Amino acid sequence: MGRARYALVAARQTRQVSGMASSSHHDNADFRLESPPLSIRQGVVRADDFDDVYFSADDGLGETQHVFIDGNDLPARLAAQQRFTIAETGFGTGLNFLAVLALYEDLQRASPDSGREIDFISFESRPLDAVVMATAHRAFPALATYSAALIDALPPRWPGLHRRNFADGRVRLHLIYGAADSALRQADFRADAWFLDGFTPAKNPSMWSADLLGEVGRLTRVGGSVASFTAARLVRQHLAAAGFDVEKRPGFGRKRDMIIGRKRGAIQSAVRSAPEVIGVIGGGIAGAAVAAGLQARGVDAQIIDKDMHLAAGASGNRLGVQSPRLAVDHNPLSRLSADCLSYAAWCSDRSGVAEASQVVALDWPDREAVRHAKFRRQYWPDELMRPIDQDTAASATGIALPSGGMQYDQGRVIDPPALVRYLAQKSGCHLGCDVAAIARADGGFQVITADRRTFYFDRIVLAAGADLDRFHQMLAVGGIPVDITTGQVSQVPAVAALAGLRAGISFGGYLTPAVAGWHELGASFDRNGLCQLSAAADIANRDRLPAALARLMPDPASYRARVSRRASTPDRGPVCGRLAAGLYVLGALGARGLTMAPLLGDMLAAEIVGTPVTIDRPIRQVIDPFRFRMRASRL
Repeated sequence: MGRARYALVAARQTRQVSGMASSSHHDNADFRLESPPLSIRQGVVRADDFDDVYFSADDGLGETQHVFIDGNDLPARLAAQQRFTIAETGFGTGLNFLAVLALYEDLQRASPDSGREIDFISFESRPLDAVVMATAHRAFPALATYSAALIDALPPRWPGLHRRNFADGRVRLHLIYGAADSALRQADFRADAWFLDGFTPAKNPSMWSADLLGEVGRLTRVGGSVASFTAARLVRQHLAAAGFDVEKRPGFGRKRDMIIGRKRGAIQSAVRSAPEVIGVIGGGIAGAAVAAGLQARGVDAQIIDKDMHLAAGASGNRLGVQSPRLAVDHNPLSRLSADCLSYAAWCSDRSGVAEASQVVALDWPDREAVRHAKFRRQYWPDELMRPIDQDTAASATGIALPSGGMQYDQGRVIDPPALVRYLAQKSGCHLGCDVAAIARADGGFQVITADRRTFYFDRIVLAAGADLDRFHQMLAVGGIPVDITTGQVSQVPAVAALAGLRAGISFGGYLTPAVAGWHELGASFDRNGLCQLSAAADIANRDRLPAALARLMPDPASYRARVSRRASTPDRGPVCGRLAAGLYVLGALGARGLTMAPLLGDMLAAEIVGTPVTIDRPIRQVIDPFRFRMRASRL
């Protein structure tokens, strides 16, 4: 949508609320990514503004093999090391990643039981779209299978972290869209090898600055390596200052030299940890997401839940909505919401649980209309959020609507229990086990249930939703204030007037398309935390709709309903991380669990196992379980 269309929509929608919205210092903020000017000549993609190619015109795959694969001695190192992290400056066409996928598959064929894993972290400020990328890959028919997998998983173009899985989760791609210099400063992983693959230093000096390469040094393990096609003197100097011993080697093709480097320091012998069993207390979306992340990293995860089936709590509604909660300043929680939506939507699509593939947030009620008016005076990536007028909203959803709103193309209406089952499918599940006591024992934990069953785990994750506070008290872990609220979701019989509805609608509550003859309409919000069905809540859910939609609803006496409890914190941020030695938590997701849990569960699993956690430092600070204690200590 062009600037003139943004202005037209903004004028139309702000007139629907009381007066014109006042201006803000966030007006005209631009959260979009840059689109590179490109040309394709003889199958080679060229960045016209840098006057440089994305890969060698002579043999791009051969250059990748020579410079990055062999330069980092990857065949031997990957064969010897079970977990390995590769980081890259400049994802470009993804050719380097495809070459790593091919190498991984070759090694797996030679040793299929190795348990080998790779985390591939790449920074890209100007991501290519799928058509351009697929066109570039045609030059490499040997990589066609890997190209198809990458194109199918290619994330939407908005800034932040985009996580994708390959090779049954054993190759994990962390695509970080945005300026590499700022993203590297906010990162805290440790890489075993780096592909330094920006455009040539003479044409793109910012990618080879002392500051950026200093961050590369900080983010590299002792003994880790770098390799690059360039042997420019300044690059060698910056890498030496960053802690690398650098040497020249023969370059590829017409390039006389390339460089490799090793991070200086005393290398400690790798200690292979004994197999662990990790107990995950909670069989909802949070517990299942952590368990899935652990299983993908080769760790045995065992889910314990008091109910007789998974997703018995707030994750058990027939239908639910995945959508972001963005802020006009796109603060860390807002950015986390976008990061989480990218992964959650991909998980839902991959697992086949999506019932609708768009969500439209209406300019209703007034507080949402005012908030949306502020968004309309900014610039957001279309794939993340698009302002739409009333006619476009009706076209997107398939029914007449009383207002325009915001369209989330990556929003989803999903079957939550099916997603939980999908995430938990490789984990052991101990259901009907009401945990009565947890104690430390033999370096791990002993868990005793109300019916006197006993389990032993090396480590424990608390992911028990609204029961989170009970376990905090059981383990004498304080400092996390948890609020418990109750939400009732109304199940509304399908009506002819809504037969065309094909997207989720949010309006402070949410309405889904009909599945198996019923819409989901929710959810109420009761601070008393009393988990009891209420006819008044059904009426309140209907009356929260804009009047034009509320009139289409049947008599609430015909509704079915489901009620569950939700946990949240006073700052509305989740808690995710380590509580004490061997003890971790993921919880307080409030009403956003379906969106936030898949990525946060995966990142918590990474923290537990020691693989890269790639949500950035400012985001990690706002989900830190100790943040409330630290804030209190500063008062």
